[in-house]
Amino acid sequence: MFKKIALLSCLYLAAGLSYAQSIRINGKLADENNRPVEFAGVSIIRLPDSVQVKGTMTDTTGNFAFSNITNGRYFIKANFMGYKPYESNPFAYDGKPVNLGILSMESEAIKMLNTVIITAQKPLIEQQIDRTVLNIENSILSEGNTALELLEKAPGLTVDNDGNISLKGRLGTTVLVNGKMTYLSGKELANLLKGTNSGSISKIEIMSNPSSKYDAAGNGGIVNIVMKKNTATGFNGSISLNGGSSRNARYGSGTSLNYRSEKFNVYGNYNYGYRGETEYLGFTRNFYENGIANAKPDRTSFQNTKTNEPLYTHNFRAGADYFINEKNTVGILMNGNTGKYTHDSKTGNLLLDNISGNTISDALSHNYDKQSWENITYNLNYVHKFNKEGYEISADADYSSNTFTSRLNLDTKYKGTSGYYDERPSYRKGFIPSTTDVYVGKIDYMQSFWKDGKLELGVKSSFVEADNNLRYDTLKNDQWVNDSGSSNHFRYNEQIHAGYLSINKDFKYFSIQAGLRGEYTETRGHQITSDSLVNRNYFQLFPSLFLTKPLGKDNKAQFAYSRRIERPGYDDLNPFRLFRDPFLFYQGNPFLKPELTHTLQLSHSIKGRYITAISYNYTKDVMNWAPGQIDSINTTYSMPLNLTSFVNYGISFTASTDFTNWWSGSHFANVYRNEYKGSHQQGTLDNAMTSFSLNSQNTLKLGNGYSAELSGFYNSKVVYGISSQKPFYGVSAGIQKSILNNMGNIKLMVNDIFQTRQFRRTTQYENIDMFTHIRLDSRMAMLSFTYRFGNQNIRKRERKTGSEDVQERVKGG
Repeated sequence: MFKKIALLSCLYLAAGLSYAQSIRINGKLADENNRPVEFAGVSIIRLPDSVQVKGTMTDTTGNFAFSNITNGRYFIKANFMGYKPYESNPFAYDGKPVNLGILSMESEAIKMLNTVIITAQKPLIEQQIDRTVLNIENSILSEGNTALELLEKAPGLTVDNDGNISLKGRLGTTVLVNGKMTYLSGKELANLLKGTNSGSISKIEIMSNPSSKYDAAGNGGIVNIVMKKNTATGFNGSISLNGGSSRNARYGSGTSLNYRSEKFNVYGNYNYGYRGETEYLGFTRNFYENGIANAKPDRTSFQNTKTNEPLYTHNFRAGADYFINEKNTVGILMNGNTGKYTHDSKTGNLLLDNISGNTISDALSHNYDKQSWENITYNLNYVHKFNKEGYEISADADYSSNTFTSRLNLDTKYKGTSGYYDERPSYRKGFIPSTTDVYVGKIDYMQSFWKDGKLELGVKSSFVEADNNLRYDTLKNDQWVNDSGSSNHFRYNEQIHAGYLSINKDFKYFSIQAGLRGEYTETRGHQITSDSLVNRNYFQLFPSLFLTKPLGKDNKAQFAYSRRIERPGYDDLNPFRLFRDPFLFYQGNPFLKPELTHTLQLSHSIKGRYITAISYNYTKDVMNWAPGQIDSINTTYSMPLNLTSFVNYGISFTASTDFTNWWSGSHFANVYRNEYKGSHQQGTLDNAMTSFSLNSQNTLKLGNGYSAELSGFYNSKVVYGISSQKPFYGVSAGIQKSILNNMGNIKLMVNDIFQTRQFRRTTQYENIDMFTHIRLDSRMAMLSFTYRFGNQNIRKRERKTGSEDVQERVKGG
C-alpha cells in the first residue's frame, strides 16, 4: 500500500513541476510595509477592450501567476478587503515569461474597529421536497462522533446493534459516500462508519425515493454521506483533536489540506480514531422436548456476555485535479480505510431443567477474535464541458482492493463439582482470510434542451471477485484437527451492466422528472469445499417518476414513484458458520434471492418548512435474518432467508421552526405499519404492527461566541421479521465556544445522557422462544478542538468515484 502512496506522491510532484514550467506571467502583491497580501483577487485585463481574460488569487506569500495567455497588451487588477483597488501599468506580452515584480497595494484609511462581520450558517436540518439534509459541519453534537453515531441521530433513521440501517421502518437502506455506493456491507461497512470521524463530514442527505440516476440498489432508500469540500482558489486546512470516554476511553485526531492554483488542485485528509467499547448482552432461550413448543419449556438457558472491543481506524483521502483548459479537467483520487478490531468477550451460559429445577450445565466461554482490514480505492476521472452551456460528459474508472482477516479463538469450559470451570474443555480456532476486488467504469452525459429542460443518460459496468476461505480447527488429544463440517471455501463473482435515461422539464403549471434504468446482473457462487455451484442471471427495469406542482406562492405538492432492488451481500450467500460461543452461531444462505420494491410517496410542503408525506412500499422476497433453534443440543442460530412479502406504509410530518431569534429547531414524526408474510421452518408467518418514531433537533444561540444543541428521539415498539423490539429513546446535548477570531472552536458534548439506547427483542415463533437484551456503550462525553487556517473559501472539485456503490456489499468474514 505504501509503495502505491509513494508512486501517487511522485505523480503529484511531476505534475507540479510541469505546472511550474507553464507559468508565463507572474508577480507579487504586498502592502506599504512590504508584507504579502494573502488570498487577494487578481485579474489580467486585455487592452484595448478591457476584457478580463483570467482571474486567480494570491497564495500565502502574496504570489500570483497566469499561463496560456495569448500575445497582446494587458494590465493587472487586484482587490482585497481593507485595501484600495489596484491597477498596474500596461505591459506587453509576446510569449516570453514576464515577471511583474512586487505590486504595492495601499491600505484604506477607514476605521474597522466597530465592523460587524455577518456569516450565514446553514440550519442543522434542511427539509427539501425530495430529501432531508443534516448539516454536520457546524453541529456541536457531531464533534467526536462517528458517522454511524450521526446516522443514529438523523430523523427517520434507525440503526441496530449490528449497524443495519432502516428508514421510516424499512430495512435495506443503502449508504453512499459523495453520491456513490461504498461496495461494503455488513461488518466492514459498520467498521468504516465507526472509523469515519464526523470532522470529515459536511452533511448527510436522506432520500426515501431516489431517481433513476442512482443505482437501483437500496429498497429502504438512500443515505448519502457528503464529505467536506472547499470552494475557492488558494490554500487552507484544518486540524482537529478530540478525547473523551464512554465505558472506555475514546480519542481521535485529523487534518485536512487543500491547495488550488489556476491549473491544479491538490487535496488530502487523514483521520485517526480509537474507540474503546464495552457492551453487555443477555440471551434467555427456552427449549422444548422433541422441538415441539408446549405450555411450559423443558429447559431454559440464561446467557450473559461482557465484551471488550477496541477499534483502531485510519481513514485517508488524496487527490489531484489538472485543469487542462476551461472545458477539460482530469483527476486522480485515492481513498483508503484501514483498521484493527478485537472482539474479546466472556460468556456464561447456565442451562436449567425447569421440571426438577436442577442445573444441567454451567459453561464459561472465552471468545477472542482479532480482525484487520485494508480497503483502498483508486480512481481516474475526466470531465469535458462542451461549448454550449449545460452540455457535459464525464467518465470514471475505478479499482478497489479490499482485504479482511479474522483470527478467532473460542475456548469453553464447564463448571465441575469443585466449583471451578475446569471440566470438559473444548478449544476451537478459526482463520478467515477474505479478499474482494472491484473494477468499475462509468460514463455520464448531461445536456439542456428547450428552455428549462435537462436530459441525463449514462452507462456503468462493475465486476466483483470475492474469495473467502474459512478454516476451523478443534483441539483433540493436544493436536489441532481440521473441522471439515464448519470450514468452507467460497468464491463469488458478479457483474452488473447498467444504463439510465432521465428527463427533467419545467412546464407552466408543473414540473416532471421521468427516468428509466436497466440493469443486467450475472452472479456465480461456488462452494469449493462441497463443489456446490449457484449461477444466476437476470435483467430488470427500474422506472422512476416525480411530478411536482406549485399550489400558490408557498405550497407545493409532489408525487414520486420508483422501483428498486436489494441484492444479497456477498457473505450473506456464503454458508460458513461464525460462532459467538458453542451455543450460538450465524450462517449464510447461498440460495438467497434479491428483493424487489415498489415505492410510492405523496408529499405536500408549506414554504419548504412544513412537509407532510404519505408513503406506501411493497417488497417481494424480502430478505430477513431469522433465528432458528436446535432443541436437541440447546443451540440457537441465525441465517438470512427470503420471506414472501413486506409491506410498509405510513405518514410523516416534518417541521423547521424558529421559536425565537436564538432558538431554532427541526422536528420529525413518523407513524407507520410493517407487515411481514411468509414461511419459516414448518410454520406460516404473519407478523404486523403499527409503530411511530419522533425526532427533535434544537440549536440555541447563547451569545458571546457560545451556542448549544439539544437533540432527542423516541422509537416505539416495532416488528422485524419474526421478532419484535421494545421502545427506546435517547437524549444528547452539547455546547461550543468560538475562539481565535472564529478560526477555532471548543466543543463539549454528551451522547445518550441517560444511557437509554438499549435493544430488547422478543422472538416467539413455533419452537423459538427467545428474549435478547443488548446494553450498548452509547453514553459518551467528548471534548474536541478544531482549528482552521488559510483561506476558508477554497473551491475543491468534488470527485465521486464510480466504485463506491459496489463497496456497499463487500464483506470480510
